[in-house]
Amino acid sequence: MKRLLSEKRTQVYFPKDLHRRIEKKARKESKSAAAIIREAVTRYLKEEPVIDWENDPIFKAAGFFESEDGDLSINHDHYLYGAEKRSIGKKNG
Repeated sequence: MKRLLSEKRTQVYFPKDLHRRIEKKARKESKSAAAIIREAVTRYLKEEPVIDWENDPIFKAAGFFESEDGDLSINHDHYLYGAEKRSIGKKNG
């Protein structure tokens, strides 16, 4: 296998059982153990998808609902989940 200049060699210790499983998967897929490990680490470290909050449909509903209590934005956890009701202007801390 041709090594890229951007690759960095490292040494990792695995428990025997895990090492056997890596080797077995490598043989089954006709790949090196290093390739299996790189693929697994890449999947593990994959970035979470970026959420486009500006185009999130929930924000299009802003102002759509009314409350006679007038404190839905402050006490939504109270109304949805039964949390302690907060006073308007009271900081959460």
